[in-house]
Amino acid sequence: SSLPTSLVRTIQLPADDDNDNTNNDDAANQTNNTIPTTIILQLFSDRIFLSITQLNGKMGSLLVCNVEESIIDNSTTYNVSTVLGTGVARDSSNAEHQVALREVCVRRMAERIVKFTRKMAGVGEGTILGGAEDGVGPIPPLVVGLGLKPSKGGKRMSVESFNAMVDAAVELYEEGWR
Repeated sequence: SSLPTSLVRTIQLPADDDNDNTNNDDAANQTNNTIPTTIILQLFSDRIFLSITQLNGKMGSLLVCNVEESIIDNSTTYNVSTVLGTGVARDSSNAEHQVALREVCVRRMAERIVKFTRKMAGVGEGTILGGAEDGVGPIPPLVVGLGLKPSKGGKRMSVESFNAMVDAAVELYEEGWR
């Protein structure tokens, strides 16, 4: 059909702040120490769109990743660029880090989606699916809206939160693909 596949999932990511709560109520700590993160997937014939937001539905930064493959050297290149917004407050002390984190996040999702696509095509992880001669990559462009809450005190997102966010987005893609 002409309508895109659309899926929505909300996950709870750990808040990457110090646990200085003196309240021992587990339910209260669970609520105070997690951030609801909504992931929206839309699969179009010519694009993959993911929105990952912790900002009550606000899109945040919009990034795109184009994946290209070369049959000459059997390589895969991931070109990530920011289309709209940096997602960083003007007075942020770690703006470069936050922008880089968003780009790494989008690239990691694209890498995992390419790996899944190769698996579903029944070929090895290093097999080229599209070539430079026809301008087709292994996946359509991946467009990602990232609306992430700034961490308090300039702290960086934990590796666990980063991986959980990427894992949930890729799992939603795999679900939508089937």
